[in-house]
Amino acid sequence: MGITSHGSDMLEEDGVVGLFAAYTLERPQTADDDVEIFTKEVSNILEDSNRSEEVLVDTYLLSGLTPGVDYLVRIHAHDLTTAQEVLREFQATSFGRYSKLVDVLIGIIRDAVYLPQTPDLDAIEKAATFEGTEPPDYAIIIPVDKNAEWWNLPDSDRIEKMRDHIEVALPYLDRIRRQLYHSSGLTDYDYITYFETNDLSAFIDLYRDLESVPEYHYVSDGNPTLIGRIESSETIVDKLLQSEDI
Repeated sequence: MGITSHGSDMLEEDGVVGLFAAYTLERPQTADDDVEIFTKEVSNILEDSNRSEEVLVDTYLLSGLTPGVDYLVRIHAHDLTTAQEVLREFQATSFGRYSKLVDVLIGIIRDAVYLPQTPDLDAIEKAATFEGTEPPDYAIIIPVDKNAEWWNLPDSDRIEKMRDHIEVALPYLDRIRRQLYHSSGLTDYDYITYFETNDLSAFIDLYRDLESVPEYHYVSDGNPTLIGRIESSETIVDKLLQSEDI
C-alpha cells in the first residue's frame, strides 16, 4: 500500500503545480536481481524527492483498470520546471527507460473561488472529516471542461449554480476526498478533478448527484478518465515486472 500527499501544506498553497504523467510499460525480461535494481533506482528518485520540502510525489497502479495505462506518477512542486526535472530523472532510470509516456495533465492549485461566496457551506466543508482507511484504496482523475456559456454568465449566476454543486457534494466528504486543479490553456481542459476513496459505490452516487444539478449542463467530462490503486513505487515496479502476480 502506498501513501498520498494529503495533509501536506503544499496542497493548500495557491500556485502549486500538479503534474500527472501516465505510462505504459514495455515489460522487459528480468531476473529477480534486475527487479531489485529497478525498484531501488525508482525509489531513490521518487522517494528522495518526496522527502524534499519542495516536491511531493504520489504513485498509482492503473494496470487492468484504465485502458492503455499501467501506472501514473503525480508530482506537486512550486514550479513546473522542478516537477519536470523530477520526471526526467525518473525516466532516466532503468524502469523509466522501459516506460512509454502516454498522457500528461498539468494543473495549478488555486484559492477557492466559490466556497468563500457561500460561507455557511464553507464552514461545513472545513468541518468535514474523511472517515475511511488511510490511505484510501483508489484514486480517480477526471479532466473537465466548462463551455463558453458558463464563462459568460454573470458572477451571481455562477455562484448560485455552484452553490447547488457544493451542497450535493457535502454529504460525501466522509467517504470521498477531492482536489481541484485549474488547467485552462495548460491542457485541453479547464480543470483536473482528483478524488480518493475506498467506496466506489459512493463515488458513483456522488457523480450522479453532480450530474443532476443545473451547473452540470455547462460541463463536459474529458478523456481519459484514469482510475488506479494508490501504491508505493516499489510495489508498482515489482507488480508490473512480475505481471503474473497482478
